Amino acid sequence: MGLFDEPVGLLIDYLKKRRAEGQVVEYPFNPFSVWPEKQSLVLKDDTAVELGNPGLASIFTLLWTDHDDLISPDTAFLVGPDLAEESSGSLPFAQIILVKGSFPDEYDAYRDLRDVIYETRLEGVSTRFWPDRYQIWCRVSRKALEDGFNLNRYGQTLLKKLRRVEGVEASQVIFVTRDRSEVELLKPLAEKTQDIVEALIKMYEEMNFDCDTCEYLEVCEEVVELRKIRERLRGEKEGA
Repeated sequence: MGLFDEPVGLLIDYLKKRRAEGQVVEYPFNPFSVWPEKQSLVLKDDTAVELGNPGLASIFTLLWTDHDDLISPDTAFLVGPDLAEESSGSLPFAQIILVKGSFPDEYDAYRDLRDVIYETRLEGVSTRFWPDRYQIWCRVSRKALEDGFNLNRYGQTLLKKLRRVEGVEASQVIFVTRDRSEVELLKPLAEKTQDIVEALIKMYEEMNFDCDTCEYLEVCEEVVELRKIRERLRGEKEGA
């Protein structure tokens, strides 16, 4: 059993359905398609396209699995239009990161993978994350769009950086821009992932195992791997 088995299953089912409908564009990893990295501040007047504007639907989530049959080699996926195809200047946006690997310490794994994503700064692109709301908001400058920036190149850059994280064997970056309802369709997946992550963080950071008073009791009862982590940490604390 894996920590994120349920949301990973939801994601795999979603991609299978959209593939069957011919709605998925796949970009295998290509290190020559990455985008230059540079801290950028894109102001509204300089913006060509906004992704996940607060007035539209937005989702960001990160999860991993150790199951070989659930994830293909490094690939970026796009469901919906790419940036150059959008004339309104604003798109709903989901960015989902799925990693396959072996991580002996789940808390460190989450922080390492999260930091890679948060610290990726692209030239001509401003990105903000709201982890507690699992949201992301990007602004792409006119110059970046004119120079060829697109979601494939964004995805390739993330894939390249994820490959460097210890324990990572493969990764997928899934972008969804189809419409608001499509992004909101993924909200249960993001909510479940966030519940698991928050329970994991509380276990490690508070080392308090009074389960009867914990707000994450229900999610821990549902996720076998969380219970295993809880018992392991409890044993480590008592043996200290």
